[in-house]
Amino acid sequence: MGGGIERVELTGYLAESGSNVLLNEFGSQPIGALSEKPGGDAGPPYTMTREGNTVLFTRQEPDGLTISKKFTLPLDRNDAGGYRVTLDVTFSNTGTKPLQTGSDGYYLYVGSAAPVHQRDQIQYTSLDWYAPGEKNSHIDVTWFNEHKILLLSDLTGFGIQPERDYYAAAASEIHWAAINSQFFTTIVAPRDGAAAMGVGAERLKLDRPGSGSIFAIEGLLHMPAFTQPGASGSGGPILTLQPGGHVTQSFDIYAGPKIYDVLEKLGDGQQRILNFGMFGFVSVFLLRIMNQLSHLPGSYATAIILLTLAIRGLLWPIQNKATASMRRMQQLQPRMTELKEKFKDQPERMNTEVMKLYKEYNINPLAGCLPMFIQMPIFIGFYGMLGRAIELRGSKFLWVHDLSQPDSPFHSASLSWIHVLPICMAVTMIAQMSMTPKAGDKSQQQMFLIMPLLFIFFCYNYASALALYMTVGNLFSIAQLYWTRQQTAPGPLKPQLPSRGKRRPR
Repeated sequence: MGGGIERVELTGYLAESGSNVLLNEFGSQPIGALSEKPGGDAGPPYTMTREGNTVLFTRQEPDGLTISKKFTLPLDRNDAGGYRVTLDVTFSNTGTKPLQTGSDGYYLYVGSAAPVHQRDQIQYTSLDWYAPGEKNSHIDVTWFNEHKILLLSDLTGFGIQPERDYYAAAASEIHWAAINSQFFTTIVAPRDGAAAMGVGAERLKLDRPGSGSIFAIEGLLHMPAFTQPGASGSGGPILTLQPGGHVTQSFDIYAGPKIYDVLEKLGDGQQRILNFGMFGFVSVFLLRIMNQLSHLPGSYATAIILLTLAIRGLLWPIQNKATASMRRMQQLQPRMTELKEKFKDQPERMNTEVMKLYKEYNINPLAGCLPMFIQMPIFIGFYGMLGRAIELRGSKFLWVHDLSQPDSPFHSASLSWIHVLPICMAVTMIAQMSMTPKAGDKSQQQMFLIMPLLFIFFCYNYASALALYMTVGNLFSIAQLYWTRQQTAPGPLKPQLPSRGKRRPR
């Protein structure tokens, strides 16, 4: 039924149950199924024949239209990791009368995706599609939810987005569409210069034992009416298929893990399905360095530790200068307090006098924040990469069973919510802050106390690899601050004397 790929079994990857990961496990139609409208019936069954690494499906319609689909399975694992299948769809008129094909085209099913692990975050179950000149478009299963603007919807009845059943989008040229879970994807891309003119998706509600209700997503491509191939590989629409005529449309189907380098080689920006975010270039750089380092110790946890130490080592001089600046500001704190008290009713004058004080003692008030500004893109890059890098999936470290998932050393279901690495991260962050020279007023210092809570919020239910990176970085900073403290204590703070010009010789 449907004449396509019912399921894809990835023998190198295990699901939470211990069985092999399955793609399109819950799809209503096989990958490559055709229909005349979204959600439509795929029609009568096909006849299947197999020869070598090809599988051929054929179906004869009463009006003389014959549909054949040839799937060619990969023989070379060096080609897209062995995860790419080609599909050739041929429409032939084997009857005696011309066939009107219509102008609405047809729909081809991309497949479905569902969370593989019960802790997979919901935004990973998604549809992505790409049209040149536009950003990669992305929706996840929450797009179908009912949305409300708090208070406004309750008081006025406005600001309510009702639950949606179907997603549809159109563009002049859509080069591919992908259905994703956290680490796996199915991508369908028309070949030979052809392009889709629309995409569609719907959400499927599933009841998985032990996990309650979860949501899957199913997608399809809207292909245009048959085109007459020309010298450039494309031409105008064929609305009539003459007796003996045929039209073939080819597709590439990638069904497998979301490995960045493999997806990049597929072309057309298919690696964008990883959605690394605003600092994606930082994420890619860190991913490639991490993969290189993993070959040395043979462990991704060790690779993350080495990468963290290398980054903090490069930032050592900047951090030392920042610490020295903060110590000088700490010495200057009584003078600043006097100025703020003296000019508390003249805020502009107060700011002017404070800046004069900084200039007099040659202190840059932003120097202490510079390491944080530099590290923020690195943290965001790690945040975008570590939750999506399939290389971390199943990688172990001490009590951590999977660096791509939150950690818990407890096997009891009642204690599984306790994640140790984020707690270690918060404790080491507090210890680091207690050793850092106190600069600024009390309100600014209190703001810094919120930082551990903020970071534990980001890391607690995220990949444990992120908490590992933060914890190692904090321990490095603690060691650096301790070493700095052992150095000669700063002398008395003195004003910076203005430079004098040299005397001209007589």
